[in-house]
Order: sequence, then structure tokens, then C-alpha cells
Amino acid sequence: MDLSPIILTINSIIENLGLFIEYIGLSIVAGSVFVSLWKVLLPKYSMGHVRRHLAKRIIFGLEFVIAADIMLATVATDFDQIMRLAGIVVIRVVLGWALSKEAGLEHKA
Repeated sequence: MDLSPIILTINSIIENLGLFIEYIGLSIVAGSVFVSLWKVLLPKYSMGHVRRHLAKRIIFGLEFVIAADIMLATVATDFDQIMRLAGIVVIRVVLGWALSKEAGLEHKA
């Protein structure tokens, strides 16, 4: 029995699910930017408040995008694609760390 069509189908499902999760994360980030722009126009929110909440929401969206990148790395077909995805994950993790530091979310030991 040849399993290659089944494996290709599973890879396709994982790839499509990874892209879907990535788009969810990007939608969270984009929606958060629009909400923050709206809040900047309202006098009851300070700029610091808007920045902190935007950073928290961007971090939340980045978690989805990083999870999607990890899923996509499982079905990567060659070493170059795996290294590209690894680089993207590292950049996004560092960005998430920097945002959490700016938002005051880091845990102090």
C-alpha cells in the first residue's frame, strides 16, 4: 500500500491549518491597531494606556503567528525552507519579548 497520497493530504491539511492560524494572528494585530487608533482619538484614554494595551494585543497575535510558523516548519520540504522559518520564528520571539518588556509584562524574579 502506497502511503504517499495520504502523507501529501496530511501535509496539505497541516499547511492550510498553519496558514489559517497565521491569518488569525495577523487579524488580531490589524484589529488591535484599528482599535488603538480609535482610542487615541478619544480623550478618556491616555497615550500610555493605548500603547500598553496595543503591545499586549500585538503579543497575543504574535503567539498565533509563531504557532503557525512552528506548524509550517513540520511540513517544510527542504533545509532552506526550515532555516527561513526558524529565522522568522526567532525574529518574532525577540519582537514579542521586546514588546512585553515595553508593556511592562516581564516577570521580575
